[in-house]
Amino acid sequence: MNPNTSLGGPAEIALNGVYVPADYLSEIAVELTEGVRERETLAGTFSRPSGTFDTAQATFTMFLPNMDYLKNIFPDKYNAPQAPQVTGNIVFSTQTCATVVGGPVNIHYTCDANDNNDVYFYNGFVQLNFNPTYSATDDLTVEVTIMANPDEDGNVARLGTGDLTEESIYDAATEETVPVSS
Repeated sequence: MNPNTSLGGPAEIALNGVYVPADYLSEIAVELTEGVRERETLAGTFSRPSGTFDTAQATFTMFLPNMDYLKNIFPDKYNAPQAPQVTGNIVFSTQTCATVVGGPVNIHYTCDANDNNDVYFYNGFVQLNFNPTYSATDDLTVEVTIMANPDEDGNVARLGTGDLTEESIYDAATEETVPVSS
């Protein structure tokens, strides 16, 4: 290991079959925190990892180029336009029933030619929140939270490569890890 090397640079997020490019993101914060079990004894209180997650999520701040771009973040909430209108909308309503759909989420350094340094959620759910910041000096931003949930095999998150047999990269269009040569 080279002590003069560190991870960093522009990153992108792939979710819902699309990439949110680095120039739309100002910050990505991933939090994977294992729970703790404590036992109190006459010799003191002892703690150890529980093997379960207390927190498994990613939060990112995104510059919003327009309201229609929200279709990429909340596709199951998006109402598509009818011609000749070209933009749709998202309506918040107390009278609307909806099923929340999860899917794979991948965070990738754009300078990496492979997925060796990726963070991958097997089943991420985007929390429906809209908290824009309007100001006279800054672009419109929204904060998006993705909650990692287990997939059908119990997998929650992967740190590092998606394929242990050959060099690979995540493909947002197919939402799968594919060989780099593809």
